[in-house]
Amino acid sequence: MLYQESGHRTQVVIASSEAVRHGIGSGMALVEAQALLQSAVFLPHDADADRLALQTLASVCYRFSPQVGLEPTENAPTTHSLVLDITGCTHLFGGDSGLARQLVIELAELGYFAHVATANTIGAAWAIARYGHGAGSARRLKSLPVEALRIPEKLTTRLREFDLRTIGQLLALPQETLPSRFGKVLTERLDQMFGRRAELLIPLPRPEPVFAQWAADDPIGHPAAIRHVCADLLTEVLSVLKSRGEGLIRLTLTLDSESTAPATLDIGLAKPAESATHLLNLIQLKLEVTSVPEWLNAIRMEASVTAPIQTQQRNLFGLQEPTDSESVRRLVDRLTARLGPAAVVRPSLLPEAIPEQAVGFTPLAEVVSDAQSVPAQAIVSGRPLILLPQPEPVRVTFTDADGALESIGWNGRCYPIAHHTEPERIATAWWQETGSVRRDYCQVETQAGARFWIFRDGNGNWFLHGLFE
Repeated sequence: MLYQESGHRTQVVIASSEAVRHGIGSGMALVEAQALLQSAVFLPHDADADRLALQTLASVCYRFSPQVGLEPTENAPTTHSLVLDITGCTHLFGGDSGLARQLVIELAELGYFAHVATANTIGAAWAIARYGHGAGSARRLKSLPVEALRIPEKLTTRLREFDLRTIGQLLALPQETLPSRFGKVLTERLDQMFGRRAELLIPLPRPEPVFAQWAADDPIGHPAAIRHVCADLLTEVLSVLKSRGEGLIRLTLTLDSESTAPATLDIGLAKPAESATHLLNLIQLKLEVTSVPEWLNAIRMEASVTAPIQTQQRNLFGLQEPTDSESVRRLVDRLTARLGPAAVVRPSLLPEAIPEQAVGFTPLAEVVSDAQSVPAQAIVSGRPLILLPQPEPVRVTFTDADGALESIGWNGRCYPIAHHTEPERIATAWWQETGSVRRDYCQVETQAGARFWIFRDGNGNWFLHGLFE
């Protein structure tokens, strides 16, 4: 728990969930809190350090919104939240819930456990993130405690003396009497939460771009000379990022030549990096697969995307070997630099009924590669892992006795069937963009042991769609 001195009184500022269960809360005297939970650890609160950390973390949130600011603190001693204006941005992430989910994942990569909520007002989003769950509907907001109004601790205590514990109880009172009884702050917060009064978001200034450049009258063209210049530029860029506590996510290298058009190299990483050796190796791999102008008279290196870097205690007995997850990340970075982001991908399941549309591929450089943060997705299904690029027509014969499948003709060969499953219908609605699809799938096993996945469409035609390993 964190505490701070306020006048002649030392009080708790932030309490852990376990401390809250023991009756300790924000604003409680430190001596009283220590008496309630003697095993707790109490540390002084550094509000300036918290604010600086939030400002650094805001650089990550600019990926999701062009306007990121700190929560308003007119009646609070410090700030603990970031506010994003996501108007017009949610469709890029699959809606409000998709944006919130990706933001939580992004912050989890950096070691933060975040509470995220979306609502029409700053006050509603703040209240849901701290005291509730789900969407910020009017009904949901009324059930929240009065602490969710961002009012001073003294006002909260006074409301509870009148047995006013929820926002709904306050709204049930005559609104015109609230200012005279409890002050203007309460009415202002209620109006801001429900959108009756505007609350401005003051965006934080974007950090200055970090770049380094080299220019000379005598051009260079030897690979060793280019590598030497890039090493110097990289040292300068990493020095600035280190002072900010940030690492590289994406590095942009621009090579200028008087004889040809400039060449641009983009190097993406799976996690914020600060290792000059690793980054220089990626630059070398990228230069080997890129058409570099013959003579260069200027090189510019820019940290186009950065993020706070997660610090780790050094090993007591020397240099610590990279962990397995770190080795995997570096391998992904090298493969991406050499082959390109589109060639190094990871499959993911999509909520689509049609099998050929139920799997997507995401570049590994854009997803978390830390197995401790996001577990590997195991695909367990009765469907085959190998789908043909396009379903191929097959000839199916039936037994006369019970109409069971007897054989399949494909690629000029006949495959006698030993076993087959009952049909599984996969159908889509008529309003789907891809059109209505109606198929009856079944698994068949030939007498030679091969397993096929075939289906019959609405016209009675049979197709082979997948193969089982």
